[in-house]
Amino acid sequence: MKKKVLVFVPSLRYRGGSFKVAATLTQILSEKFDVSSLTLFHFKKKYPHGGKYYTLDVKHNRGVYPKLYQLIKILKTNSPDLIITFMTFTSFWIIPICYLFRIKAPIIINVHSNPNLQYKRRIYFKFLIRFLYRLKRVRKIVPVSKELKEIFHLNYKIGRNKLKTIYNGIDLQEVQALAKEKISINNEVFENPDYIKFITIGRLSVEKGHIYLIQAFSKVVKKIANARLIIIGEGVGEGDMRPYIEKLIKKYQLEDYVKLLGFQSNPYKFLSRSDILVLPSLNEALPYALIEALTLQIPIVSTNCKTGPKELLQNGKYGLLTKVADAEDLAEKMIQLAKDESLREHFSEISRDQIYLFDQEKFKERWVKLIDSQL
Repeated sequence: MKKKVLVFVPSLRYRGGSFKVAATLTQILSEKFDVSSLTLFHFKKKYPHGGKYYTLDVKHNRGVYPKLYQLIKILKTNSPDLIITFMTFTSFWIIPICYLFRIKAPIIINVHSNPNLQYKRRIYFKFLIRFLYRLKRVRKIVPVSKELKEIFHLNYKIGRNKLKTIYNGIDLQEVQALAKEKISINNEVFENPDYIKFITIGRLSVEKGHIYLIQAFSKVVKKIANARLIIIGEGVGEGDMRPYIEKLIKKYQLEDYVKLLGFQSNPYKFLSRSDILVLPSLNEALPYALIEALTLQIPIVSTNCKTGPKELLQNGKYGLLTKVADAEDLAEKMIQLAKDESLREHFSEISRDQIYLFDQEKFKERWVKLIDSQL
């Protein structure tokens, strides 16, 4: 009989990178284990997943206590042999419940964010991490980057033997196939070989640094008149920066130079037809957009934010790194790469050497090996 693995994630909404990784993991694990996905919030448009699907977001579950009751009920009924949580908040729910209600399943926590930056104003969350994550029931903590692993060890006093980095995987063949699909919007930009096309991919929220990107691009077009900027991503809830970004575009008179495409279910076809990917983020964990650009051999300019870019780009070997929240430095590096065709060709060529680290098979192999070691 297959061992039962429960993957607890905020949602599988068809938008977020970490949600996509969680959905992919359930598909991969369902080949060997009896997998169930459990979400705090339900969305009609969600990533394809493996195994059974449960959600605490149903009509009678309004508020925290009904959700907690439903969560306990699902855990008792399912009796999982192992629980994997995605994102910090789900861990805060699961760990105390497992102790209070004698649910003996070991817990693996997959970490996709830097708590030092995510919880600047919620100091008590940092204390919860330091206390809960060190408990015996939590068998392994899986940060998505080595730099993030060091943060948990040094700042939260978690032993190295409890920490294991597993990079997010990417289906190389699928991405390359999707990259070949036709584009039906903004063809006047993508089909014009005379344009230098910069592209950025990420939700429109403050931490993604779009403000500095627009400021930097206003300087770029003064030096490179044929430059164009494509922005893919949408704002969500109170963090929606689109109205402010639109005001900035008008302020710098960039309406003819910047294209806001919103959310795109297939960003790869736009990325593959662009010349340079720009990541202007203020903080990350392991930016998926950089992995996608490396996969499609697109040259990169990225801020050297914590955590991930420096690690992925090997201190500048595989792309240019800039200071964080510095429009001047960002503009300088964008202009440098746009003007130097031989440097772009160099980054494009050597990206093949780096992308093997994120192959889907390696991702699968590492996770299966980790789970087997805990069952």
